[in-house]
Amino acid sequence: MARKTQQSDEKEADAERSSEDIRQDIAKEKENISQKVDQIGERIKEKLDWREYVKDSPYWAIGAAAGLGYLASRVFIPRPTPMERIMGPIAEGLRGSIGGPGLVQMILLGIATKAAARWIKSAPSTAGKSGSARDSPADRT
Repeated sequence: MARKTQQSDEKEADAERSSEDIRQDIAKEKENISQKVDQIGERIKEKLDWREYVKDSPYWAIGAAAGLGYLASRVFIPRPTPMERIMGPIAEGLRGSIGGPGLVQMILLGIATKAAARWIKSAPSTAGKSGSARDSPADRT
């Protein structure tokens, strides 16, 4: 029986609370909730801050960065198409049969040597006419 009277007393006490008391309670709870949300937000920021992890264990961070870099490099390596895989050996065979880059280099070297020889032959004949610094003072008079 004592319980029934206690419950009825609580109901009457709730009914007697004014709307202002209820608003104040709601405002307090709202403030508490916003503080807890802010605290949770701060904890999340702390947990997601990578700088702290690097400070705590720099060797693990370097290893993780190197591993991710390696994986990324493997992802972005261009893979040859089937046509490139077929044409590659054919192109290598052709390069070997016509002399490859060695032949081209020898031709270019020959052209450059011939041009340098012409330039050297023509240099003394024009030097006497222009009065370059190599002329002796007696030649100038």
